[in-house]
Amino acid sequence: MNADFDGDECNLYLVPNALSQAECATILNPESQLGCFVMQGPKLTPTQDMMVVYFAKFNDIHFLPYKQSDLSKTFQVLYDCYGSQQGFEYIDQLRQFYLDVLQRQMCFALTLQEMQTLYEWGRESLEVFQEKAETSSGCLVTQVLSGAKGSFEHLYQMFGSIGYQNDVFVKHSFCEGLRAHEAVVRAKTATETLSNASKIWEPGYSYYKMVYNLQGLYVDYKGRLMDGETVIENDILNVFHYTDVMSVEGFQHLLDTTLQ
Repeated sequence: MNADFDGDECNLYLVPNALSQAECATILNPESQLGCFVMQGPKLTPTQDMMVVYFAKFNDIHFLPYKQSDLSKTFQVLYDCYGSQQGFEYIDQLRQFYLDVLQRQMCFALTLQEMQTLYEWGRESLEVFQEKAETSSGCLVTQVLSGAKGSFEHLYQMFGSIGYQNDVFVKHSFCEGLRAHEAVVRAKTATETLSNASKIWEPGYSYYKMVYNLQGLYVDYKGRLMDGETVIENDILNVFHYTDVMSVEGFQHLLDTTLQ
């Protein structure tokens, strides 16, 4: 079963054959199939709540053998160095940790005081606004610092001024409200931006051809790159650079732990 989790779609696949069920239990098992050759890394990505808690409680997380400020890269290294099943267990431990933090240790919510403070700082320039915001500890600022959502430019547009949109300076912010002509300019810019962004995801023939051509590749016990029984390359280690197999951070972590 798969769904897009916003409530409008859910696909259910029935597999009545016993052999097919056994095959799906392996292929679709996230513990053993955490990574993907096409995606070059783990299929699981951190949620926004997980990134917020990871940032706020970074010094209290002692159950991970490796961690850095970027949680996505931390996931990549855990997968690279500790394998699919162990990497999945570490990610699951972090999932349980962030749920416990949000349910029992902290209330992560936007307050009127934070909005008022950001609005007052928004009277300054973007540089001054960012400098002051980086030293605060509010809900919106934490989201930005953790990488979960938005940027300081977005916060400044909310509480300071939106700035230039299609060569027109929009003086007011979303917080205090746009004038009629500013709302029109902003709506036009947003429509154009959305249209351009949507083109990135347009599927193409080359993408599908590449995926279908590569999905059957594997490396056998002799180190050969195989497609079924066809030998594509006799020695894959002489063809691939290590960064094609493992991230730079993962390789450095292996060196650090091995040479200790």
